[in-house]
Amino acid sequence: MGTFSISRNRYQKIARISLILLAFIIVTGAAVRLSGSGLGCSDWPTCENDQFVAEIDDVHAMVEFVNRVITGFVALAVMIAVLGSLFRKPKRKDLILLSIGLVVGVIVQIIVGALVVREHLPPSLVIAHFLISMVLVWNAVELDYRSGLTLEETKRSSKGKLQKLSGLLVLCCSFVLVTGTIVTGSGPHSGSESQETKNALEVTANTADISVAGFEVERLPFDVPDVARIHGVSMIIFLSLMLAVLYKIRKSQPSSLPQAQNLLVAIIVQATIGYLQYFSGVPALLVGFHVAGATLIWILALRLHLSIILPKDGNHSVVLSSSAK
Repeated sequence: MGTFSISRNRYQKIARISLILLAFIIVTGAAVRLSGSGLGCSDWPTCENDQFVAEIDDVHAMVEFVNRVITGFVALAVMIAVLGSLFRKPKRKDLILLSIGLVVGVIVQIIVGALVVREHLPPSLVIAHFLISMVLVWNAVELDYRSGLTLEETKRSSKGKLQKLSGLLVLCCSFVLVTGTIVTGSGPHSGSESQETKNALEVTANTADISVAGFEVERLPFDVPDVARIHGVSMIIFLSLMLAVLYKIRKSQPSSLPQAQNLLVAIIVQATIGYLQYFSGVPALLVGFHVAGATLIWILALRLHLSIILPKDGNHSVVLSSSAK
């Protein structure tokens, strides 16, 4: 009787499911905040002091509870990823370490999530919660991409001008994410707005007129227009750098061109949504699309960078010749 093992292709499917769930829970977490359900469950890990499941007729509590249930599925997926890396044939140390990183990250997220509820949604903790999610997505993208490579391919890392430029692109993307969280932490949709604030958001069309005085929870002490301009400038820099990367890819590594074009389109759409939400009074639906877009762009930027520094066999010879230029 043979020992249990997991093939390379099957393990990559496991890694891909983990990535999808980690990205999905970012969007559902945003839905909790945008629906004002951040304090729908006043306790953790139970919803209320003596009640684990939320009341079916309490919309805010149920939204928060469903998000917690999804967290459970994410935790299960990353545990399977760890077990899968141990039974994968051939076994790879880099995949084991990356899968363990997912488990550690999810545990940290659960702890931070509990603190977010217990401290009544302080923006610093909410921002940390989101950024840790993005680090987890980074980890999952690495696991997903590397699981599709052979061990020999992972050791043939390419270094050159394009590789450095793509690394700078990822760094710039992370800065855009950070500035975006500051805008979010300074403005409306704190996760538990008062009814007066919600009514004001429905009638105002000018983001600059929004006051944080009616919020039930703390907000960052920045003017939304000021931090939004900083975020907008960072996005323009990111887009400019993306155009430079695209030009370099066309010349030296055309195999990565489809991924670069997808990222460029996503950036343009994301920027359009960003300006629309700002000048229309930040409606919750557009903010939700913006969060989903940010997650997608982060994934695409990371995958583009990995395709450049760790090309697969069919593209390796092209990269070697371009790196020498």
